[in-house]
Amino acid sequence: MQDVVVPVSAFVHDLKNAVEGAFGFVALRGEITNLTRAYSGHIYFTLKDNDAQIKCALFKNQQKMNKAEIKNDAEYVVYGRISVYEPRTEITLVASLVVPFGEGLAAMQLKMLKEKLYKEGVFDQSHKKPLPEYPAVVGVVTAESGAAIHDIIKVSRKRFPAAQIVLSPALVQGRDAHLSIIAALEKLSVLDEVEVIIIGRGGGSKEDLEPFNSEELARRVIACEKPIVSAVGHETDTTILDLAASFSVATPSAAAELIFPDSTEILQNTKHTVDLMRKETEGILFSKFMQLDNLTLSLKNPREIINSILHDTERLMFKAEKILKEIINRKSAELSDLEKRLETVNPLSPLQRGFAIVSQNGKTVKKSVELEPASPFEIRFGDGKVEIKE
Repeated sequence: MQDVVVPVSAFVHDLKNAVEGAFGFVALRGEITNLTRAYSGHIYFTLKDNDAQIKCALFKNQQKMNKAEIKNDAEYVVYGRISVYEPRTEITLVASLVVPFGEGLAAMQLKMLKEKLYKEGVFDQSHKKPLPEYPAVVGVVTAESGAAIHDIIKVSRKRFPAAQIVLSPALVQGRDAHLSIIAALEKLSVLDEVEVIIIGRGGGSKEDLEPFNSEELARRVIACEKPIVSAVGHETDTTILDLAASFSVATPSAAAELIFPDSTEILQNTKHTVDLMRKETEGILFSKFMQLDNLTLSLKNPREIINSILHDTERLMFKAEKILKEIINRKSAELSDLEKRLETVNPLSPLQRGFAIVSQNGKTVKKSVELEPASPFEIRFGDGKVEIKE
């Protein structure tokens, strides 16, 4: 028994995980009572029927999704998630949407579908494609005889007459209208020349939005390689197509305004750019001409330049000649001095004064004992030499 005893907090925590994991989001029908509005902006109430009741909370950040007035003693459908408040083990329905019963079923289903697609990433930014800057061909999916196509054509002719519009007719209201819209979209998506596609219709009732809340249409829109603009014609309601498309606007005319650039503005901008470029070019040319004039004025007469060079050359030659004379005189003096020095050390100089040199066997005989009487020897005088043989 001791082995299965657990703290209350642990049990309640497990209970919370079990309850919230088992139910998640639910849609409950009942009568609202005990309605209170807290200072924080949150709304608290009880939803009950004849046999049971549950506490509910509609937090401030969720109230913008609720268009209908919420009041006591009226029957509503409340869509939200089950939450267990652990400190008191209270089960609360945290509401996301509260709608009057009778109106609420379709709205609830749409809300659940939107949340499903949101969680699957169908509305992610990664699926959005950029619009072409200057579209040549624009595809349109709408009724052939409706006001939407005429509004789009009118705006395109005013803003960007060069563009072409390709209409792929479709039903835009009725039970199977979403299938017609998908088929029309398929036809445009395979045309290489079509750069962007508008899907829309003019104004209509709330029920007319049903074809544009199709899950199948949403998935086909994000699979299309071309950017798609949703222009359903309702400002207060957001359709699934609006969320899945690359861009969403209130009307077909607004879609055309978004897609087609204003040719008048383009021409004005182009003219402005050309004017700026012209002024800039003229400024550059003027500056270069000024530089050229300054260079021209700074140039000397060729004859003056030649005379200046000749003068410099003559001056340099005179200077070089003077330098050369100094070098020659100095070197001549050095040579003369060297000759005198060589003369003093020349072994033949004494011969001119009456001396003689005796040599034997290629060697100079400096002493009489070095002379070999039996061998020939040579006596060199200042004016010649005599060989003495045996």
